[in-house]
Amino acid sequence: MKNRNEMSATILANVEVFDYLKEKVGERKTRTEAYCDLLDKALAGFVSPFLRKQDYELQSCQCHVTISDLAAEWHWHRATVRSFLDTLESLGQLERIRLTKSVIITMSLQAAHSSKDNDVQNQTDLAMQLREALSDWITGKASAEDTGKACGQLVRRALADIGLQDIYPPDDMHVNLSMSARHDEKGLVDIRTTALENIALAAMQRVLRKSRFDDCLDILDFFRLDLGGDWAGFIETSKELVELILNPESTVDMDEEEYPLKSLRKPFLSLVARAQEAAN
Repeated sequence: MKNRNEMSATILANVEVFDYLKEKVGERKTRTEAYCDLLDKALAGFVSPFLRKQDYELQSCQCHVTISDLAAEWHWHRATVRSFLDTLESLGQLERIRLTKSVIITMSLQAAHSSKDNDVQNQTDLAMQLREALSDWITGKASAEDTGKACGQLVRRALADIGLQDIYPPDDMHVNLSMSARHDEKGLVDIRTTALENIALAAMQRVLRKSRFDDCLDILDFFRLDLGGDWAGFIETSKELVELILNPESTVDMDEEEYPLKSLRKPFLSLVARAQEAAN
C-alpha cells in the first residue's frame, strides 16, 4: 500500500463530474466550486463586463477576468484568489496571461474523444514521427542502423503510452503459429503495422529517388506521338505501367503491335521521381 500511495496519476473527468461534486456551503464558494466556475467561464469564453471595451480575442478554453471580480463572486479575499490561481497553475491546471488590470486564464482541458479517436490520433502522431525519422535515410544522409534505432524507440514509446511492450521471442525459440500477429493485442498490431507501412513506403521512395535524373523524353514522345496528346489514354497507360512495375508477373492487355510498355518503365519512373522530389 505504501508504494501505491507514492504513485502519481492523472485523472480524467468530464465537467459533469465536477458539477456532481459541487457542494453549496453558504455564499462563500469552496475550492471545488471556484475551480468549476473557472471551467464554466473558460468553456463559455467569458469576458468580465468591466472589460468589454478591451479588444482581446480569446482562444479556446480561455476567459478574461479580474481578480476583484473573482473575489467578489466567490466571496474570497483578493489575496486568496491570487494564491488559489498560483496553486492551480503550479499543478498544471491553468495558464495565465497577466495584463495591467486583468488576467487571461487558459484552462487545461481536453476535448472528449472516443478510444477509437484516440487510437487514430496516436497512430497519426506516430506516423508523422516515423516519416521524420526516415526522411534522412531516404536521402542517404542516415544509415539504416541509425534510422532503425530511431524507429524502434518511437515504436516502444508509442506502445508504452498504451501500456504495452515490444517483446520478441529469443533467437533460439521455436516459432509456431501461436506467435502469429493474429494472436497479438490490437494496439500492438496497429502500432507495428503503422511502423512497417511507413518504412515500406520510405524504402520505395529511396529506390525511386535514384530515377530522378534518368531521361524521361521517351515517355514524352509516347504521349505526343503515340497517344496524340490523349490525357485519358495516358492515365490508363500510367495505371498499367504501375501494375507492370509493382507486379512484373501481371499480364497487361495489349496487342503486339502496340507500343511495348516495358520500354517505358524507366522514363515513367523518372517522371514519378521528379514529381516526388518536387512534392518534398
